Amino acid sequence: DRHERRNIMAWSNAVRALLFAGLTLAILTDVINIWMLIAVVLALAICEVLFDMSAQAFLPSIVAAEQLERANGRLYAAEVATNSFIGLPLGAWLFVAALAAPFGLQAAALVIAAALISSIRVAPRTPKPAAPTETSFIQEIRTGLVWLWQHPFLRLLALMLGAANMCHMFAHSIFAKYARDELGLGPRGFGFLLATSAIGSIAGGLLGSRIAKRLGQSAAIVLSYVMFAALEIIPWALPRVWAVVIAGVLMAVFGTVWNVLTVSLRQRLIPADLFGRVNSVYRFLGTGTSAIGAILGGQIAFHFGLRSTYLASAMFLGVVLLFGAPRLLAYARIYMAPERTPAPPSIT
Repeated sequence: DRHERRNIMAWSNAVRALLFAGLTLAILTDVINIWMLIAVVLALAICEVLFDMSAQAFLPSIVAAEQLERANGRLYAAEVATNSFIGLPLGAWLFVAALAAPFGLQAAALVIAAALISSIRVAPRTPKPAAPTETSFIQEIRTGLVWLWQHPFLRLLALMLGAANMCHMFAHSIFAKYARDELGLGPRGFGFLLATSAIGSIAGGLLGSRIAKRLGQSAAIVLSYVMFAALEIIPWALPRVWAVVIAGVLMAVFGTVWNVLTVSLRQRLIPADLFGRVNSVYRFLGTGTSAIGAILGGQIAFHFGLRSTYLASAMFLGVVLLFGAPRLLAYARIYMAPERTPAPPSIT
């Protein structure tokens, strides 16, 4: 929020390129160690978060509001396609051919990405972000937190997302063991199972805007959450490869539809000069629960069996849906009306 989002994206990629170049050099000179690797991974993760947050804040400045769903969907589909169907197999092949090769190629790709982002020409942001000396860093973060918490619609979406991610991790944390013990899959079969989810994500990215137009945005969001709960029942009730594949593909489709629509909503409802802070708090609430879900999922699986994690997830999400869906639809009628998108009271 204090700086131009395009510059943050470009510099994040440039720093990541330097990190990967250093990692490549460390591998070639045989000085790599686990602590160096941990430090590099931590720095890469920080840069990735900075890039992703800035990209979501930057998109509305180059895309018309009515095209946000389409743009977000295509970006998500392109990201999944290149990560899952190009990056993973190419990286594995390069790793076998030469240990340092995938890291060096990644560094080169990030340099190109930084240059491409820097080449985008947009008008300067208005209003300009406040100077860093006007308020403290902590105060600015608090402003984003309070703004989100005072916005009932976005607060509800964040909490529902947090519940969904927590429940998803009930089973995802033990998914490899479930695939081996319940489905009888080996390494190749497990890889195929993961690839089918990527196909669903691409389909969801390409179809998200169409589904929203056909059903309406609020109905599509609620339908996605209904599917989150309903599809968890399939691996519990029918532990067959074909059934789990279908459930996984559909889960990925509706997960992507949810992401595309809710990201587009945030880009419309959150003021541009607050977007970075509010969006970061939203994502923290929405995804920070995954660690809790992984811990709980392990305990559920240990005491009640692997399949029980799916049943627990479905039951918990059903309760969330029962209480959350009516409120979500009520808020949607207020905050998604094109002629009025009220914000919470201003914060002083």
